[in-house]
Amino acid sequence: MHFRDYFFKLIYKLGIGSSLLYYNRKKCRVPVLVFHKIIPEYDEIWPGIHPKLFEEILLLLKKHYTILPLNDLYLKQATELKNACFITFDDGYKDYLDYAYPILKRHSVHSTLFVLPYQITNKGHIWTSAVIFFVKHYTVNEIDEFFTKHNIKINFTDKNDYFKINLDITIHLCNLGQVQRMSAIYDLREKFVTDKRIIENELLSFEELRLLDSELVTVASHSLTHPSFKKEIDPVFIESELKDSKEIIVKETGQEANAFAFPFANCNALSIVLAKKLYKLCFTRISDFVELKRLKEDKDYIYDLPRFNVHHYTAEEVFFLINGFHKKLGK
Repeated sequence: MHFRDYFFKLIYKLGIGSSLLYYNRKKCRVPVLVFHKIIPEYDEIWPGIHPKLFEEILLLLKKHYTILPLNDLYLKQATELKNACFITFDDGYKDYLDYAYPILKRHSVHSTLFVLPYQITNKGHIWTSAVIFFVKHYTVNEIDEFFTKHNIKINFTDKNDYFKINLDITIHLCNLGQVQRMSAIYDLREKFVTDKRIIENELLSFEELRLLDSELVTVASHSLTHPSFKKEIDPVFIESELKDSKEIIVKETGQEANAFAFPFANCNALSIVLAKKLYKLCFTRISDFVELKRLKEDKDYIYDLPRFNVHHYTAEEVFFLINGFHKKLGK
């Protein structure tokens, strides 16, 4: 166990976390947690949460919070939400069904899945996963050569660190328009086929989504193709990403898909305007609380909600994260 782990376990036992929780409840603040992958294997490029740790986090949350369905944020009054927290997952990876869902079901805990219907019905993986696959199986020179041919210049911060290589590429591609980005990704996928390298489907199919208990799982939208909306200015493209994804989810699952989580927590004014016409709440930011008083007083705030991205090593640290400890330290 690392010093960091001991530190958070110690200060939790000392009651410091409970003091923070008490303060946040007085301020009418509640956390929404976002997970991605729940996997037993460690991936240096795309680390997930081990199922054992996920269950520990869940049990600690149940000890201090009432875990509610996400839709309660607009269905219930602030007084009914003061002890609440909410659990969400982005992208809809298959490991949710394999590892997360059995744990959630065993403890009768509700969660919301923000999924990508275009990817589910077509490619079976997100474009960011194609980048991760590229980094894992090719040399830096091959990667650099590929993007140079597409007039994309990646400034690598550390060519010996696979995590940073992937991050550098992803950030750069996020700053491109959809046409240029997806043109490169399409060619990259074709390259995998030519090189006889198989990138496996990693997202839940609609058939698998329909296996989930709708009393415990809400299915919502994470767009069609996982773009960075911050840079998109074409209203037709943005509306398609927002509207078509919702309509497909409703048709395939029978759920209302009232919530939208912007990929990478990136959006712009135009995407928010269009999202308001289709959804009842949107998530646009990371590392902050939902302010219940503002939620009921500011009609626009429900389309600009934050979540806490969970990727930490102990349940105690997660508890401090969602109570603002890391934010106070600027971490």
